Amino acid sequence: MAAHTAIEGFQDGNGSTYAISASLPATYDAAGYGATTITYTLVGKPKAFFTYGSERNINEFVPLNGAVEYTKSVPRFGNGDFVVGDVPADAGQVIVKAAEASANHYSMKITYPDGEIHYLDIIVGAWRLAAAADGAMLERTARIGICKTPVVVAAV
Repeated sequence: MAAHTAIEGFQDGNGSTYAISASLPATYDAAGYGATTITYTLVGKPKAFFTYGSERNINEFVPLNGAVEYTKSVPRFGNGDFVVGDVPADAGQVIVKAAEASANHYSMKITYPDGEIHYLDIIVGAWRLAAAADGAMLERTARIGICKTPVVVAAV
């Protein structure tokens, strides 16, 4: 399987799909997430998804004598807002809403237009309705935290 060799088709995320499952993989790798025992439900009307990936704070120690020393902290994989058009009967949105009410982890599957898949172990900390404005559609915002290293499966 090949990784991306160009950015074509990824400028705006059009064609990407977002799916969620209350099931967790037996192993947190491509085989575990891709197991037939996990059923992913598409989340309807996605509008925006936050940036994610490994990020570490750089810690600084300033000794009385000698040079400043730097170390890295533990990785953080990201958290942010997943915005969707509000469709209360959408099966995927129903699962996201249930995830906010639960302390459990959920599995998320993002499929990009070229077929690359990202699997995420997530928790959902918010399910908010945006205030309506003239000409604006009702939107929901889910605050999502990624709990483990994202698993990337390259397009075939």
